[in-house]
Amino acid sequence: MTAFIGIDYGSKRIGLSWGTLDLGVAVPLKAITDYVSLNQVLTQLRRIMDEKGCDAFVIGLPLHMNGQAGTRVKTVERFSVLLHRHFNLPIHFVDERLSTYTAKGLVGLKKVSIKKEKQQKRLGIVDSRAASIILQDFLDLNSKT
Repeated sequence: MTAFIGIDYGSKRIGLSWGTLDLGVAVPLKAITDYVSLNQVLTQLRRIMDEKGCDAFVIGLPLHMNGQAGTRVKTVERFSVLLHRHFNLPIHFVDERLSTYTAKGLVGLKKVSIKKEKQQKRLGIVDSRAASIILQDFLDLNSKT
């Protein structure tokens, strides 16, 4: 069973998800929030990998709506190099355009108060839902059908 960790990388929060090709479903995990260093991120990822298993990472690539790569893509690419060096696992990229917008709709964020929206952002709920959308897209494209 090949397991994947999906990542929606951000400078404040990192959304996470987990899934396998056999199950064909990506589930959101608790986001990494308020991290100070990338070493903290790597430590938390290692804990998740030990608990759930991981054979590869699937990372959302934040392209502009016109498909062009911007400065955020370079940041995600630098993060992916760090992941590969640290864990020596394959990394797959998925176009993440509109994943956060879709995730907000799935968690009902479009219809909540400002206070609740801030709380959900702080907890990384939308970020992890976006990571699950990213991973689900990958699983759907690579399923054994």
